[in-house]
Amino acid sequence: MFRLLAALFLLLGLITLAVDLYSSLSSDDGAIRLAALGEWWAWIHRDSLLMLQPAVERHISPVLWDPGIQTVLEWPAAADFAGLGAIFWLLHVWGRRRRLRRRARLRFHG
Repeated sequence: MFRLLAALFLLLGLITLAVDLYSSLSSDDGAIRLAALGEWWAWIHRDSLLMLQPAVERHISPVLWDPGIQTVLEWPAAADFAGLGAIFWLLHVWGRRRRLRRRARLRFHG
């Protein structure tokens, strides 16, 4: 499961990076600009993004919104997705090593 999520997030990171680079190269000034996760989210579904802040502040904690979630929304989307992909990949590797150690222990003692 973690391997699939890692692959999906890494692929999503590559796609957003490719779209950002393409739009940067096709712009007039030619400067490379990576869109923030909040910009992507607003482009896809603005209403859910606008409802997120009051929901988090009211039901969880205002501290979680600022500096937590707000900071992540200001980072480039490609970096956010690649970071999530890396985290899920590490969880996959950690779980696999744990299972292998458990099997080796059972084989040794059993």
